[in-house]
Amino acid sequence: MFIARIPAAAVAMLLLLPHQAPAQGEPQGASQGSSQAAPQLASPDASLLDSIARLAIARNLAVRQSREVEQQSKLAVTQARGLYQPTLGVEARYSEMNGVLDLGDVLNPAYAALNQLLGHATFPTDIHQTLPYKQVTMLHSVLPLFNGAINANLAAARAIRDLRGAERAAATRRLDADARMAYLNYARAARAVDVWDSVLPVLAENTRVAERLLNAGSITGDAVYRARAARADGDQQRADAVRLRDAALGALNLLLDRDADAPVPMLDDAALPEPRPLTLDEALYASRNREERLQTAAGVEAAKAQGRAAGASFLPSVALAADYGVQGGDYHFDMNHDMAMASVVLNWNFYNGRQDEMRREQAASQRRAMMLHAAEADRQIALDVRTAYDAVTVARQSLVSAAARLEASRRAFTLVDKRFGEGLASHLEWSDARAQLTASELNLVMTRYASAARVVDLERAAALRALP
Repeated sequence: MFIARIPAAAVAMLLLLPHQAPAQGEPQGASQGSSQAAPQLASPDASLLDSIARLAIARNLAVRQSREVEQQSKLAVTQARGLYQPTLGVEARYSEMNGVLDLGDVLNPAYAALNQLLGHATFPTDIHQTLPYKQVTMLHSVLPLFNGAINANLAAARAIRDLRGAERAAATRRLDADARMAYLNYARAARAVDVWDSVLPVLAENTRVAERLLNAGSITGDAVYRARAARADGDQQRADAVRLRDAALGALNLLLDRDADAPVPMLDDAALPEPRPLTLDEALYASRNREERLQTAAGVEAAKAQGRAAGASFLPSVALAADYGVQGGDYHFDMNHDMAMASVVLNWNFYNGRQDEMRREQAASQRRAMMLHAAEADRQIALDVRTAYDAVTVARQSLVSAAARLEASRRAFTLVDKRFGEGLASHLEWSDARAQLTASELNLVMTRYASAARVVDLERAAALRALP
């Protein structure tokens, strides 16, 4: 039997591992009202981390909102294309007028004089026609032939569509990593609780053996006090590990839109994400697919479209207009009273106080600003990839060191245990060796999950993972 002394710093290392803040999940009531069934968690035999990520993405309110915004931008592109199509509508006016010009007041006297000269009523003398006409009813259609603003508007709508799609994809990638990191945080804390559950019975037995050895006069009283302190410290640290586990489970279930204490299957350690055989240059090359780059590219295109719209004001716009209908004092729907008109309409603004010129300069400045932002985003992404890649490299080395430490601690304890059984090692020496073995076991658990978390972060930074 033995007295194990496990330092508090061993469990405190759990707090040093990165913790991703969970994104806000959809309220419970909102998901229950949805007609579409959300994915369920897979069993440990399937890809548990993937199913967790899919479930979080399917139920996250922010991602669902970004999908709706993207859909709106797609509809805006369709709307912008519609500007190329002809318009057709009805324009009708019927008026009661007083004091307006009546053509009969001019024509009737002249026609009466002509009739008098001719000696018979050749011309009508009862004409009554007001200007404007009492009623005008027309079918009006306009077809744009050339309009630079329409082209710029379509380009801007497409750029905004691409921007919204990149924003949705970027939010999805972040949530994909956050969900898997949240699970790893929970699994790491749960493994730590398992370690303490295996240690506490040993600590209790050590206390009992130390008291018996004290009564037999084999050890001094300080050994008993050390055993009791180790047991109290183990109880305290297990309670703290349980707190961390429950908090991590609550954060994970919040992402999954489930009850805070809903159980989650445990993933076998052999199924944890492994580092890919990847060089730094390959990771940097893969990061070209980061959605942030698509966002900045779409922003540059939107600024270019604004510049084109401002430049289009210096060009003429040409349209074809067609009208067909009836007009006059009364409604007569026949071939003798209808009218048709086709027109080519030119509109060209030569000067408006340099407003168009200033808009073009503003668009050019915005385009330059977006290009600078794109260059800054490239540098930030490159730094993100390098940092994540170095973290994976260090984590891989740490995992080897942790395994070597555990193996060395196990061999050391085996030797000390043998010497202790032969009476060649003190109880304190044996207790220290066992405490080192326990700390090494806990360190390997934490290092293994820290390495998996680093792999997830590199997959996010370098866009190595296809989004669910």
